[in-house]
Amino acid sequence: MWGTTIGAAGGTVFVMVNRGELGDPWTTVAALVWLVVFAAYLWFVLVAPRWFEAPAPIGRYAGLVYVGSVVGMLLLIRLGSALLDQAGRDELRPALIVVAVGLHFLPFATAFATPMFTRLGAVMAGIGAVGLGAGWVYADAAASASAAVVAGIVMIAVITADAFGSAERDEVEEGLTRPGR
Repeated sequence: MWGTTIGAAGGTVFVMVNRGELGDPWTTVAALVWLVVFAAYLWFVLVAPRWFEAPAPIGRYAGLVYVGSVVGMLLLIRLGSALLDQAGRDELRPALIVVAVGLHFLPFATAFATPMFTRLGAVMAGIGAVGLGAGWVYADAAASASAAVVAGIVMIAVITADAFGSAERDEVEEGLTRPGR
């Protein structure tokens, strides 16, 4: 549960910090989409009944993988930022950060026996790469900001979908049904 809170907070920061670069009406659209996705997150993660399986055993080196992944993310952000600054393209930093955050999730899938991290990491790294590429080619800061906003919404949505999926699996395993299904 704590990990989802960190992810939802990170996704929220991506959206709220970068949506101002989008211009009207997209600034408002981004906030409204975030609100809907965040409300779904609150419902499926914190309110809807869920039954948790016993946690899968994690590897002996999971803590090292976590720390190494975070250090790698921070190094990529620092080195990438230096390169962007040197090229006079610091407006692309939000997309760089999305790439780094996405890549840092990939090792978590194996270390913590949670396949959702592979999907999340790959999608976020891809969104960030598209934002970096489009921002570079078109010299457009909005491309980088858009990538960060989309990545933030996607991060919260993937976490929410995983929680919803676990509730669905629990219903099937327990023979439960939800009203209206």
